[in-house]
Amino acid sequence: MREKIKILGVAIDNVSTKEAIEITEELIATSNKSCKLVVAPNTEFIMKAQKDEEFFQILNTADLATPDSVGVMIGGRLQKKRFKERIPGQTYFREILKYGEKKGWTFYVLGGKQEVLELAIRNLQTIFPKLNIVGYHEGYFVKDSEEEVVRQINEKAPNVLFVAMGAPLQEKWIAKHRKELQVDIAAGQGGTLDYESGRVKRAPRFVQNLCLEWLWRLILQPSRIVRMIVLPVYLVKICITKDITKGKFDK
Repeated sequence: MREKIKILGVAIDNVSTKEAIEITEELIATSNKSCKLVVAPNTEFIMKAQKDEEFFQILNTADLATPDSVGVMIGGRLQKKRFKERIPGQTYFREILKYGEKKGWTFYVLGGKQEVLELAIRNLQTIFPKLNIVGYHEGYFVKDSEEEVVRQINEKAPNVLFVAMGAPLQEKWIAKHRKELQVDIAAGQGGTLDYESGRVKRAPRFVQNLCLEWLWRLILQPSRIVRMIVLPVYLVKICITKDITKGKFDK
């Protein structure tokens, strides 16, 4: 039985990267195209989920929820629990591609602007020459074409569908079409395509190890300052809340 640590009602799996890969492999093996959901809760996710019950429920019905930020680590420690490892979204993405290349898994990527997406796919195929990306589609499409996008994905029936539209849009999109999608797992990937296309440079390893990747991104993208405001609000909230395992929409 996997240990889950709840922060403001959002349940997050206490897993290492290795364990996350093993769980993903098991989900793929047993899914039979039933679209298992993988999410990566971070501080922003948790705070958005306090105001959005639909998002709250989606996060808590995921088949795998990986810890994706230093704020999540702090939330665990305040409960005298330690997450085994922080697993940034791009780390999970790369590790699944690396493992999936060896296993012969098929991948479909949905999200980003067309030019960013195409550049990211070319870069990935250079890094992983045997990677089987069976299809991709930009994330900027009108609502009326959603069913056509789903049809194109189902035509390829990939083992793994990565959806990079930003939260909570990507998680809500997967949840909306979960019963239709003929994929084994679907995982939200946020801004991963920006990294993979080279548009945004990922922080050096020592910065990642210091859990300061958020600061690195803020320096590179000052416009993120508005999003960063949620961090101090979150820290105050989890420090003054008597029971930080409880969230607004807990039944």
